Amino acid sequence: MKPLNSPVFTVGVVGTLVGVSPSTIRRWEVRGLIAPRREGRTSRRLYSWRDVERLQEIRYLVTRRRIRLRDVRLHLTPRTPPAVLPSPAGTRRRRRAPLALTLQAASIG
Repeated sequence: MKPLNSPVFTVGVVGTLVGVSPSTIRRWEVRGLIAPRREGRTSRRLYSWRDVERLQEIRYLVTRRRIRLRDVRLHLTPRTPPAVLPSPAGTRRRRRAPLALTLQAASIG
Protein backbone atom coordinates (compact mmCIF):
# COMPACT_ATOMS: atom_id res chain seq x y z
CA MET A 1 0.00 0.00 0.00
CA LYS A 2 1.28 3.48 -0.86
CA PRO A 3 1.85 6.02 1.90
CA LEU A 4 -0.85 8.63 2.50
CA ASN A 5 1.48 11.38 1.27
CA SER A 6 2.24 9.89 -2.14
CA PRO A 7 0.54 11.86 -4.94
CA VAL A 8 -1.72 9.68 -7.04
CA PHE A 9 -4.90 11.60 -7.94
CA THR A 10 -5.47 14.19 -10.66
CA VAL A 11 -7.55 17.32 -10.09
CA GLY A 12 -10.59 15.79 -11.80
CA VAL A 13 -10.59 12.69 -9.60
CA VAL A 14 -10.06 14.76 -6.46
CA GLY A 15 -12.92 17.04 -7.46
CA THR A 16 -15.20 14.02 -7.65
CA LEU A 17 -13.97 12.65 -4.30
CA VAL A 18 -14.39 15.98 -2.50
CA GLY A 19 -17.56 17.08 -4.26
CA VAL A 20 -16.34 20.32 -5.81
CA SER A 21 -15.36 21.28 -9.32
CA PRO A 22 -11.72 21.18 -10.47
CA SER A 23 -11.82 24.96 -11.01
CA THR A 24 -12.75 25.42 -7.34
CA ILE A 25 -9.77 23.31 -6.30
CA ARG A 26 -7.52 25.39 -8.55
CA ARG A 27 -8.90 28.57 -6.98
CA TRP A 28 -8.11 27.20 -3.50
CA GLU A 29 -4.60 26.43 -4.73
CA VAL A 30 -4.15 30.02 -5.93
CA ARG A 31 -5.25 31.20 -2.47
CA GLY A 32 -2.57 29.01 -0.90
CA LEU A 33 -4.93 26.65 0.93
CA ILE A 34 -3.58 23.54 -0.81
CA ALA A 35 -0.28 22.80 -2.52
CA PRO A 36 -0.38 19.76 -4.83
CA ARG A 37 2.74 18.26 -6.28
CA ARG A 38 3.51 18.78 -9.94
CA GLU A 39 4.34 15.93 -12.29
CA GLY A 40 7.45 16.24 -14.45
CA ARG A 41 7.26 17.89 -17.87
CA THR A 42 3.48 18.17 -18.05
CA SER A 43 3.28 19.84 -14.62
CA ARG A 44 -0.02 18.09 -13.92
CA ARG A 45 -1.38 18.55 -10.42
CA LEU A 46 -1.24 15.37 -8.35
CA TYR A 47 -2.91 15.01 -4.96
CA SER A 48 -2.39 12.57 -2.11
CA TRP A 49 -4.93 11.19 0.36
CA ARG A 50 -3.81 13.84 2.86
CA ASP A 51 -4.53 16.53 0.28
CA VAL A 52 -8.00 15.03 -0.25
CA GLU A 53 -8.64 15.16 3.51
CA ARG A 54 -7.50 18.79 3.64
CA LEU A 55 -9.75 19.69 0.70
CA GLN A 56 -12.69 18.02 2.45
CA GLU A 57 -11.93 20.11 5.53
CA ILE A 58 -11.82 23.29 3.42
CA ARG A 59 -15.12 22.37 1.79
CA TYR A 60 -16.71 21.77 5.20
CA LEU A 61 -15.51 25.13 6.52
CA VAL A 62 -16.76 27.01 3.46
CA THR A 63 -20.11 25.28 2.92
CA ARG A 64 -21.25 24.16 6.37
CA ARG A 65 -19.61 26.62 8.73
CA ARG A 66 -20.00 29.54 6.28
CA ILE A 67 -16.45 30.77 6.83
CA ARG A 68 -15.17 33.20 4.22
CA LEU A 69 -12.47 31.82 1.97
CA ARG A 70 -9.94 34.41 3.12
CA ASP A 71 -10.45 33.28 6.74
CA VAL A 72 -10.32 29.53 6.11
CA ARG A 73 -6.57 29.30 6.73
CA LEU A 74 -7.10 30.43 10.33
CA HIS A 75 -9.53 27.58 10.96
CA LEU A 76 -7.62 24.76 9.27
CA THR A 77 -5.88 22.22 11.42
CA PRO A 78 -2.11 22.50 11.00
CA ARG A 79 -0.48 19.90 8.79
CA THR A 80 2.40 19.40 11.17
CA PRO A 81 2.46 20.25 14.84
CA PRO A 82 4.33 23.47 15.52
CA ALA A 83 7.81 22.96 16.85
CA VAL A 84 8.25 24.03 20.44
CA LEU A 85 11.75 25.25 21.00
CA PRO A 86 13.07 25.12 24.54
CA SER A 87 14.41 28.38 25.88
CA PRO A 88 18.17 28.39 26.33
CA ALA A 89 19.34 28.01 29.91
CA GLY A 90 20.01 31.24 31.74
CA THR A 91 18.00 33.43 29.38
CA ARG A 92 14.86 33.73 31.47
CA ARG A 93 13.67 37.29 31.69
CA ARG A 94 12.31 38.90 34.79
CA ARG A 95 8.67 39.67 34.55
CA ARG A 96 7.97 43.37 34.55
CA ALA A 97 5.37 45.05 36.69
CA PRO A 98 2.35 46.38 34.82
CA LEU A 99 2.77 49.90 33.50
CA ALA A 100 0.03 51.29 35.76
CA LEU A 101 1.88 50.12 38.90
CA THR A 102 5.14 51.53 37.58
CA LEU A 103 3.56 54.94 36.94
CA GLN A 104 1.83 54.90 40.32
CA ALA A 105 5.10 54.16 42.12
CA ALA A 106 6.84 56.93 40.20
CA SER A 107 4.19 59.49 41.16
CA ILE A 108 4.30 58.53 44.85
CA GLY A 109 8.08 58.73 45.22
